[in-house]
Amino acid sequence: MPRRPSFSSSCLLIVSFALILFPEATVAQTDPYGKVDATDASVSVLRRSVGGAGTPANVSELASLDLPGFSSILEAGVTNPNAAMRVRSSIDLAEAGEPIPLLVSRLASDDERAALIIATFSEGLIEPSTAGTIADDLETKGVAMAVLLAVADRDGDSARLSELTGDPEAAWLARGIAAATLEQRGTAALEDWFNAIAELEPAMRDLNVFEVLATIDRLDFDAAVGRMSTLIGDRPFNDALRAALVESLLDVSPATGLVAWNSMVDDCPDDGMITPIGMLLVSAGQPAPADQRGRFPSEDRMSEAITTLIFTPPSQRGQAAIPAIRLGHRPTMIWAMGEAESSEDLPLLEAIFDTASTSKRRGIEEFAIRAAETLGKTSPSALGRRLVDQKDKAIIEFVFRGLIAAGTPEAAAEATPYLEASARTTRSLALLAVARSGDLDPAQIRLLGRAAAGGGGLPPDLRPLAAWLFLESRGELKKSIPRIIEP
Repeated sequence: MPRRPSFSSSCLLIVSFALILFPEATVAQTDPYGKVDATDASVSVLRRSVGGAGTPANVSELASLDLPGFSSILEAGVTNPNAAMRVRSSIDLAEAGEPIPLLVSRLASDDERAALIIATFSEGLIEPSTAGTIADDLETKGVAMAVLLAVADRDGDSARLSELTGDPEAAWLARGIAAATLEQRGTAALEDWFNAIAELEPAMRDLNVFEVLATIDRLDFDAAVGRMSTLIGDRPFNDALRAALVESLLDVSPATGLVAWNSMVDDCPDDGMITPIGMLLVSAGQPAPADQRGRFPSEDRMSEAITTLIFTPPSQRGQAAIPAIRLGHRPTMIWAMGEAESSEDLPLLEAIFDTASTSKRRGIEEFAIRAAETLGKTSPSALGRRLVDQKDKAIIEFVFRGLIAAGTPEAAAEATPYLEASARTTRSLALLAVARSGDLDPAQIRLLGRAAAGGGGLPPDLRPLAAWLFLESRGELKKSIPRIIEP
């Protein structure tokens, strides 16, 4: 089974399909005139967010919460008129345990089937036996087939791989993955592929090499990665493709990777530009050679924090990352977020949350939300403490998003004191966190319906969840499903 990707070296295959899978999320707008029926408004919100007129981003968001009964929305989504909705619903069903071959067979076009195959491969969901079953039923020669044959790892597929490698009508990426798979099996094929792509524009050539490299790194194809390292040619010390190759080598063949890493350090002419090279070792989970420490700067707080992180033993890097996180070093935060999510390291999560939630830098709020969601599941009291006497509206929202995502009685207990808060939005956020894990009284149900309809000040992306929980609390969810899923 392919290993799950590291946070910093995720496969780019799925990028080709991202525009059809994840358009911007939208929700229904309510009529500002006259009395609004909360049930009708909730149905409308759900229909336009996750139902017949919904968007993939909203479907994915609610599917991630494991809401009872949501599979009915996903099942309907597989037949939605919108191709992006069909694919997104199929991916979420696969993540919920539905057989992937069955889901592939239900999709109408090669592009949809390919999007599902590549997405589930990227999530590590396709077992070798499953890949073989799907490959035997498909007639495509695209990237999806190359991925399936690579994952299936069957001796009898060598002829199909050779045919795909030499097929002039197949995409360069498909041919490259097939060539790398053959190389991993001991059949020379990558050199011919490298020679063939020499005709491409440099940017397109490098993109294909990078995507093949990311794919075989996911598959732990050590022999193929090693062969690519001999074919890739001379590259500057700060070349992105060279960095990706070194990181892959560090993953699949640490000794070889360390030689390549030392070569990058030696080629770097300026110690002030060397930090990203050191972070490759952090990302790959490999120790840094002590004899190279003198090349890494430490004359200011930031450089000292990063250098200390790089030269700390891998098992202790979580705590060592905190100073760099508090100084706002984004590459460290990227690595630490993945580390904290997998290890549930409380001090590391708190450092990420506190730094990201107070930062004014664009895009940094993603770290605050992800840290809050993990804290909500592992230590809701750590979030609850940050609500006491809190005046910052952004921090309040981040905290409640974590409690809402957790959906546990412990998270609800942290939210309960704020059901009577003076701010309407705070009350609605607290109510949503409580509704995720327990019964509401009739008055609270009415307030939840009002929030779902747009009268509670909830962020727009949380209104579909409020609508779902309102209908569920009223006992009207099941009978509302046909209205929600209608095109």
